[in-house]
Amino acid sequence: MKTLQSLIRLHSWQLEEKRRTLAGLEGLRADFVNQGEKLEKKLVNEQRAASASPEYAITYEGYAKAVILQRKNLVASIAETDEQIEVAATEVQEAYREMRKYEISEERAQKREQAEDDRVEQADMEEIASTQFRNRSDSRVR
Repeated sequence: MKTLQSLIRLHSWQLEEKRRTLAGLEGLRADFVNQGEKLEKKLVNEQRAASASPEYAITYEGYAKAVILQRKNLVASIAETDEQIEVAATEVQEAYREMRKYEISEERAQKREQAEDDRVEQADMEEIASTQFRNRSDSRVR
């Protein structure tokens, strides 16, 4: 029983580690998405500034190229993170199933142990009842 409890603790710890990893990846993805949204807002502001001023219009082309490259890198980073999230989610599911397997084994062992305790207690109660019956019978016969 103690071995099962140790295994459950181990697998529970592993499950929590995998969940933390998954949460970290999801946070990283959210950061990438947030960076992309900020980049788009900044691009719109730069477009307005470029259309309002000829001096900004000269430098806008270089800025637009840099934004296109940043956007491409963000999209690639998001795609890579999505793949990592998928793998991490699968690992979380597997770790949960493994932990659950040991929990079920422990529950079954506890039920067997309780059934054995109940059987022993019932046998003891029957022995006590039998002894009391014999004592009463013996006292009546005398």
